[in-house]
Amino acid sequence: MTAFSPLAAASEGLRMMRREPKAVLYWIAVWAVALVGIGIVIVALNLLGLRSFASIRRSGPLAAIAAPTLLALWVMNVATVYRAVLRPGEHGWHLFKLGRDEARVATVLAMGVILLIVAGGVPMYALFVLFSPLYHVARGLNWYITLAGALSSVALDVWLVVRLSLAPVETFAEGGFPLRTYWSGTRGQFWRLLFTYIILAVEVFIFLMGLGVFGLIVGVATDVALNWQNPNLLQRLFIWLLVPVTALLAAVSQVAFWTLIAACQAYAYRAITLKQASEPAADLAG
Repeated sequence: MTAFSPLAAASEGLRMMRREPKAVLYWIAVWAVALVGIGIVIVALNLLGLRSFASIRRSGPLAAIAAPTLLALWVMNVATVYRAVLRPGEHGWHLFKLGRDEARVATVLAMGVILLIVAGGVPMYALFVLFSPLYHVARGLNWYITLAGALSSVALDVWLVVRLSLAPVETFAEGGFPLRTYWSGTRGQFWRLLFTYIILAVEVFIFLMGLGVFGLIVGVATDVALNWQNPNLLQRLFIWLLVPVTALLAAVSQVAFWTLIAACQAYAYRAITLKQASEPAADLAG
């Protein structure tokens, strides 16, 4: 008996968006309002000549407000999708919330980012130390040794990421930090999860390609506005018009992207958990 279908898990986000279109529109609206607010500040500072767009992107006081806002929206988006899949009957599940569930998810996501950075560097360095003697013994094979080391490091990173990929949703579902089950919960599911994420990556790629057409149009319009030959009132009106358009486009991309990923994780976790719970019962019945 298989735990779940990779295609079904990867498609859960699409099914959820079809089931709850009003909730998805609400999420998009929340993202758009926040992004419009950030965009208004950026445009205002630029038009006033206080800061250029480039300097604002690199640093500046706006980052102290924008970064936490976007991180909070990201965490709330992920958590509310988990809630929609795992607790569909919970009242007000479609509302973005900031509570204990979101705080725990944020903690695990932050730990995951740190682990990804460490996992990306330490194995590569360890393999470099391991393969260093071979560089001197077989100089003619240096390119092949380097390629083998790089592929080994990537394979190790992928293995770790896939095995720990359900930690955020497991943290949300358990209401705590079940450290022991982060690893054991996906035992025997690596290939199924890997195929799931490959299908999910194709879905995300197709979506981003479609959205990229609109993004290209907005990008060209923004470039025209910023390089206007003779700045005047029309240019300023055009720039202000681009703020909500850009914010809406970014909001749609963020909501769809994180909904597809989070719903896939929640579906896989639910299926694996139900299978693991049914196995002891089946053993007792036998």
